[in-house]
Amino acid sequence: MELFETMETRSSRRAFLPRPVEKAVLERLIAAANRSPSYQNTQPWEMFVATGEKKDAVAARMRDSVVKGTPMEPHIPFARVLPKAHEARALSHRNRRFQALGIDPEKDQERITESYMKNFMFFGAPCVIFVGMDKTLSPWSIFDLGAFVHGFLLAAHAAGLGAVPQAMPTGYPAIVREELGIPEEIAIILAMSVGYPDLDAPVNGYRSLRREPGEFVRWIGF
Repeated sequence: MELFETMETRSSRRAFLPRPVEKAVLERLIAAANRSPSYQNTQPWEMFVATGEKKDAVAARMRDSVVKGTPMEPHIPFARVLPKAHEARALSHRNRRFQALGIDPEKDQERITESYMKNFMFFGAPCVIFVGMDKTLSPWSIFDLGAFVHGFLLAAHAAGLGAVPQAMPTGYPAIVREELGIPEEIAIILAMSVGYPDLDAPVNGYRSLRREPGEFVRWIGF
């Protein structure tokens, strides 16, 4: 797949086939993403790739925690207040995605809750990846992780896989640490659900909107 086509057609996938993802395929994607740029070539990314019983154990404990109302304690706090324009885009995205699934975003609370819970079940993906970095690193390294994750997502799409970056599963870092053996000095920054996408699932037919470049680009001296 040509690079521009890969970038323009990639989208987050939230429904997957039961087909396992081969370790050799993941290794190739990781090797490609590993060429991502980083501050002073520090390469701060740490990955924890889980499948099978370990993945299921993390999912089950997270689901139980949500049901019990256990407070989340992410290393990076979730945004509670957004600037007005950002909030409008987030709300539009939420409503459009629910509508694509036949969910009334104002009335169908049961199905909204069900959709929310799928975050912690990794949307049924056969593989989950947690990405972290040393807690002592500066915010510059979070930028580096973003570049690395984007490279991985593009490589996954080019290879015929689907993936979705997720914040919610980072809300229970103690569970992830205990189940996956993640050292205490590593901050858990992001999760990615990865697998072969179910292209017949309505949720995978949804495409989020993007701003036109003219809305955010300022040309100086051209």
